[in-house]
Amino acid sequence: MFVSGLIPVYICLIQAAAVNHIPAEIITSIISVEGGRHGLAVANKNNTEDLGIMQINTGAWLSLVSKVFFDSDSDRAYQVLKNDDCFNIQVGTWILKRSIILENGDLWEGVGRYHSSTLRFKKRYIKKVKARYVKLFHKNIS
Repeated sequence: MFVSGLIPVYICLIQAAAVNHIPAEIITSIISVEGGRHGLAVANKNNTEDLGIMQINTGAWLSLVSKVFFDSDSDRAYQVLKNDDCFNIQVGTWILKRSIILENGDLWEGVGRYHSSTLRFKKRYIKKVKARYVKLFHKNIS
């Protein structure tokens, strides 16, 4: 992909970061760990799928997204989450913000909750995202 193809996605990421008051580097690190991309749907063992760049889980979020944005049209919501990179990043960053709020404002606990509310999965995910953050941005984490 040419760099110019990444510019709109980068703009969406910066906008979502600003709206939700989350550092863009954290969102970038999550996207990198998730390994999502345009049009990707990954099947899970529990018969759900993870969609798009931020790998938004259908079991946890499809119903709400379809109700709020698509007049309860789950098929349309599925397609847009999977194929509209900007919408996926906006929704994924909103989910992250919600997760941080549910963790009493703790950024890293919210990052873990973005992946799972189960403690062992949450802790493992936090370690992965922190390591990716350091690798990508060469910054220490306080």
